[in-house]
Amino acid sequence: MLTRDVRIEGFTATDWLRLAELVRPARERPGEGTSRVESSARGDVGPARRRGGVIAITVGAELRKLLSTEQARLELDGEPWPVPLAELAARHGVRWAVAVSSDALEELTERFADRLRREHDLLAQGLLLVGILRELAAEGAISAWPWHPASWPVPRERVLLRALDALCPDGKTLLVGAFHQGELATCLAAHRRATGFDRLVGPGLLRREMGLVSGDWRRDYRHLARAAERTVGELANGCFGELDTFRRLVEEPRPGAWAAAVAARDIVLSPAVPAIAVPLGVDAGRAALASVRALADRLGATNWLEESALLRPALERMRELTPGRDELERLLGFDPIVLVRRLLGRGD
Repeated sequence: MLTRDVRIEGFTATDWLRLAELVRPARERPGEGTSRVESSARGDVGPARRRGGVIAITVGAELRKLLSTEQARLELDGEPWPVPLAELAARHGVRWAVAVSSDALEELTERFADRLRREHDLLAQGLLLVGILRELAAEGAISAWPWHPASWPVPRERVLLRALDALCPDGKTLLVGAFHQGELATCLAAHRRATGFDRLVGPGLLRREMGLVSGDWRRDYRHLARAAERTVGELANGCFGELDTFRRLVEEPRPGAWAAAVAARDIVLSPAVPAIAVPLGVDAGRAALASVRALADRLGATNWLEESALLRPALERMRELTPGRDELERLLGFDPIVLVRRLLGRGD
């Protein structure tokens, strides 16, 4: 979602690496779990500890290449094939697995090239690519676990643009800042223009504009916010916290973790917009649902929460009472009630 004439300034290689660490789970320390296959075989890697995924490249019924998002290319010696993708993911201790035929990769590039137009921006290109992936999955050329690509809900471009407008209106700026040991570790200020962002500014420019800092990030984030407004533009939304807090929350599976961090001011949102407040409310709702499930387990009433059990009539009634449900489904491109059911289910 970048404009064609985007400007990127104020970043060093270290700044980019630290920025990536905000959303990437921490890798294992050297010597700890060097082989996920061995750990999984011993039962050391449970679903809560899994991360990343594996991609299997096949030619016919033969496995030609196996790639891991955590360990790059994997050896094929002793690798059984064909196997269910759930078993492949469990064997390597990852969250997801994908199998792609070599012909599908060529078909993907050809279809993408045929349908790509000069006026397509990065957002339109991304939606086009996802649409082609769904087509190939429906044809059996691509398979994935735990969610099949054909079931991915793909919103329309105008829906995403409305969401972007709610998060950051045209002419304003998004800001993320991470602090470490009293200093600004890394940050990103993105200025919105039309359908994308035309300027990305890093800590190299904003540190100079911050001036003297106190060493307490809960005070210094205000200096960072003012520096971004002077250098880039008026803030629409800002998110600030310590580098270790961001890293912890990325791997935190417990519902309500982000909402609790905001409530405890481990994460500061300033200014905060409804587009951020609503997901935090959903996160708190997930925490409440987890508590209800735990109570239901103790009372032996777990089956009440299943789709086919006692609460199904309530979901059906909610579907009937939703105003303009058909219009909403056409607008989003998927049935929101079905998505709610999946979120309430016990699967991944």
